[in-house]
Amino acid sequence: MNILVLGAGTFGTAIAHQLARNNSNSVHLFSRNLSKINEINTFHTNKFCFPNKKLALALRATNNTDYIKTADVLFIALPSNIIIDNMIAINKLLKQDVLIVNLSKGLFSEGVTIIDKMKEVLDKKNIVTLKGPSFAVELLENSDTLLTLGYSNKEQCSIIKKIIQHTSLHIDITTDIKGVEILSVLKNIYAIILGAVDAKYDSANTRFMILTKAFSEIKVLLNLLEGKQDTLFLACGFGDLCLTSLNDLSRNRTLGLLIGKEFYTSDYKSNSVVLEGLNAVKMFHDIASKQQLDELPLFNKLYQFFNSSNHILEINFEDL
Repeated sequence: MNILVLGAGTFGTAIAHQLARNNSNSVHLFSRNLSKINEINTFHTNKFCFPNKKLALALRATNNTDYIKTADVLFIALPSNIIIDNMIAINKLLKQDVLIVNLSKGLFSEGVTIIDKMKEVLDKKNIVTLKGPSFAVELLENSDTLLTLGYSNKEQCSIIKKIIQHTSLHIDITTDIKGVEILSVLKNIYAIILGAVDAKYDSANTRFMILTKAFSEIKVLLNLLEGKQDTLFLACGFGDLCLTSLNDLSRNRTLGLLIGKEFYTSDYKSNSVVLEGLNAVKMFHDIASKQQLDELPLFNKLYQFFNSSNHILEINFEDL
C-alpha cells in the first residue's frame, strides 16, 4: 500500500513512523524543507520535533510530487488554516480513488468541519477522520494508542485496519465523522478550564467535579452541531478529553495552568494555542442559543474570560 503523509511536523512524523513499521506499507513523509528531508533519509531523525528519537528505518521523506500521484492513502497532518489551499493545489495530482485521512483538528465558521469543507472544494467523498488521545512523542516510543476512525463505508474501514497492522495504533470506529471532528475541538476548550481549576485549587475532588461537568457540557455542544452522543464514549471523546485535560504534556492544559496561576496576559493572544481557543469559543458561542448557553456555565466563564480585560478566571461552583 502506497502511503503519503502530508506534513512533517510532530504528529505527521509520528504517524508516518508508526505506519512504516508495517512492512506491507510503503510510507513517504512529504515536506518542503530540504534539510529536514535529508535528515530523515540520512540519519532517521527529525530533531526539530523529536530531539532524542529515532524514526523507523523504512520511513522516507520527500518533496517529489510523484508520490502524491501514486498514493493509495493520503494522511493530512497540516495546520487547519492551510489545509484547504494545499489540498486544492494538489487535487489534480491525486488518484481518483485515493483514501484521504484527516488527522488535523479544527472547525471553520458556523461549525463546518474540515472534512465537509474538503468534500466541497475537492469534489471527493473518500475521506475519513482519525482522532484520539495521542501524544506524538509516545507514538515515537511505540506506546499502544487508541484512536477513533470516523468513516462512511466498510472498504475505508478495512483499508485503515490493514495498514495499522503490526503497529502500535489501534482503533475504535464510528460512522459519525462530524462528531469525531467536533470533539477534537471541544476537548481543547475544556482542557483549558481543567488546567485553570487544577492550578487554582489543586484538589482531586474539585478536578473530577469539573471534569464531570465538562463532559455534560460537551454533550450539549456536540448535539448543537448534530454530532451523535454515542461518539462521546469513544477514544475521540472521553479518552481525548481526559488525556488533554489531565496530562501536563497538553498545550491547552498548560495554557489553563497559566490562567489559573494568574500568569496570563493579553500578550498571549498572539500565541497559536490561545488563538485557536479564542476562535473556537467565539464560534460555539455565536452558534448556541440563549437556552443552550444557560446549560454551559463553564463554557460561559471561559468566553467571558477571553472577552474581558480582567485576566482572572472565576468559577462559581454554586452555578454548576
